[in-house]
Amino acid sequence: MDRVPPIPRQPIATSSGPLDLLRHVAEFWRRRDLLWHMVIRHLRGQYKQSVLGYAWAFLNPLSLMIILSFVFSTILRIAPPQGVPYPLFLFVGLVPWLFFSSALSSGTDSVTNASSLVSKVYFPREVLPTAAVLTKLVDLFFGMIILIMLMAYYGRLPEPTIYWFPLLFGIHMVFTLGLTFPLAALNLYFHDVRFLVGVVLTLWFYLTPILYPIDFVPEKYSIIFELNPNALFINAYRRVILYGEDPEPGRVLIGLAVAVASIVIGYFLFKRMEKGFADSI
Repeated sequence: MDRVPPIPRQPIATSSGPLDLLRHVAEFWRRRDLLWHMVIRHLRGQYKQSVLGYAWAFLNPLSLMIILSFVFSTILRIAPPQGVPYPLFLFVGLVPWLFFSSALSSGTDSVTNASSLVSKVYFPREVLPTAAVLTKLVDLFFGMIILIMLMAYYGRLPEPTIYWFPLLFGIHMVFTLGLTFPLAALNLYFHDVRFLVGVVLTLWFYLTPILYPIDFVPEKYSIIFELNPNALFINAYRRVILYGEDPEPGRVLIGLAVAVASIVIGYFLFKRMEKGFADSI
């Protein structure tokens, strides 16, 4: 059984100025061994006492794709542009969305679920939501395997522009982590936050062009999708994987700016609220 790396006891700084944030980031980097340990611990406990184990990482997205494909391509007859098979069109958007939603949900509960550890010893608390988000990369990996199999089934090779995917996903993950930090802290103070996140994610799913092409959206509602960061990311994934188009540089810069703003503001808010964690447990 792995042993937790030794954790020094020391008070938590209550200031959150720019220099203090940099010091917190440096401390977080020094404790990256603890982050790695927490990721492994989450992975081992994710499907603990489950008969199928990590097979669920295949079955969950696969079953969701089959059901949604039947409803939206067979019953509602939604046809993606340029003759792309609907299951393939759907899954390219569904895989990163499942990462985003599961990472946000798991990250929101991360500090609350580790309240006994938080109240006893000092360590960089941001390790908890970060580990929760990184754990979901394994589910993303399994989802990408299904996507590769699906592309092989339809006789389609990834477009040469797929080299954009790591950059786009890296920006998407930073955006996800930026949202997770303040939600994890707020959930410790107000347990209703986890339920609110579930409701918002459901609404967000339908307001993101995952089930349908962005061209289906009436012009008068287009502003909703222009302001939706996930719509920007999902459209970019489809351009580079399915259509062989480079993402628009302006939109990439917008996505990067949103991600950087979310991680800076989210981390700042997390560290501001961190000083009251022990009193809220």
